Amino acid sequence: MSRIRTLLAGAAIAVVSAGATVTPASAHAPWYGSCPKGDVCVWSGHNGTGTRCAWTGDDPDWRSGSVQCRPHGFRVNSIWNNGHPGAYDVVQFFKHANYRTPYGGPVPAGQRGNVDDLEIRSHVWTNP
Repeated sequence: MSRIRTLLAGAAIAVVSAGATVTPASAHAPWYGSCPKGDVCVWSGHNGTGTRCAWTGDDPDWRSGSVQCRPHGFRVNSIWNNGHPGAYDVVQFFKHANYRTPYGGPVPAGQRGNVDDLEIRSHVWTNP
């Protein structure tokens, strides 16, 4: 089972997927992407590069929800939770639509980092 665990040192995100450890973002690598305050953003490339999708709320299906993350088959390689601190400030990602098959623990507000080719179909803002 895949899981996302947050590394507080360097505010990086590491992912363990199907038994393979993914290297977290380097503390020295520049971050290129921007993410509006209050949104959660994902990119097709590492360090906030490539195609970006951004949401202010929950999305049960990235292919047909309020924001359609294109192209279909979009693979996530970097994540930034730029949400406001407080209630419902962490984001839980799911491999399938309608909040099925969670990727480990949620990503807290302010955390950003790299992952490798995650297939994400839905997410929800939740309490820690």
